[in-house]
Amino acid sequence: MQRVCYDRCAFLYPGRIMKIIKTAALSLSLLLVACQGLQGERQGDYYFSPAGAYILDLGINTFRGEVVLDERCDRNGGSTTFWDGSGRLFRVDYLNVENHPMIEAPRFASDLTLLNLSLNSYLREVVAKAPMVTSAEASYREFLDDADPKALFAIIGINVDAAKVKDDEVESGTYYYGFMLFKRGDLIYVLQHRQPVLMPEKMKAVLLNLADGMEIPGRVRDDTDMEKLRRILKKMAPGGTNGDPVRLCEPAQG
Repeated sequence: MQRVCYDRCAFLYPGRIMKIIKTAALSLSLLLVACQGLQGERQGDYYFSPAGAYILDLGINTFRGEVVLDERCDRNGGSTTFWDGSGRLFRVDYLNVENHPMIEAPRFASDLTLLNLSLNSYLREVVAKAPMVTSAEASYREFLDDADPKALFAIIGINVDAAKVKDDEVESGTYYYGFMLFKRGDLIYVLQHRQPVLMPEKMKAVLLNLADGMEIPGRVRDDTDMEKLRRILKKMAPGGTNGDPVRLCEPAQG
């Protein structure tokens, strides 16, 4: 799976994201009611992930205002990054336990062992290797035994030096990324959210709400689903990203 989120787009200054997903055609009055109005418009809209991994209810109040997204996927898993109208970032990954090279799961490992292995792999293979990341460490970790399904929750503090990538759209500083991992069937799901300060309970609530909006398993989307999804996303974020409201993918075959 490609390392899209931690290489660049995860650290874009929120104001830049706001510029991307808002259009000059929006009037001031529409901007004032965008979050409430667009949330209502999203009722009944669903996002079908690649490979039928999950369905996400786009009407949940996790997202504020308009939404744009970016998909990446291959035969081992997939990743969808969402940005809402407040410039907030969310990401949902799914990993095939048996085939994913990042996990290297031992036989007969418990679910908790697999979740810890996956989180450690994210730290070692994804976050730490991003060119602008100078350090990353777990600031908080908790096993949610009462959740359904049981989940591993963690917050990773990531220090970023924008000078390392010479990109004025990336802002230096410390970012706090929440991770919520759980296993269903042969897939491990990794839900992520970024916050500017360390707020464990708020982070946990946001990720639990995102998980509550997911239906697992989903179903493999066909051409009709793809066309409907494009229409939904165009409605939710008319300006899209550089004029293209969404990048969608299909998993590799074979």
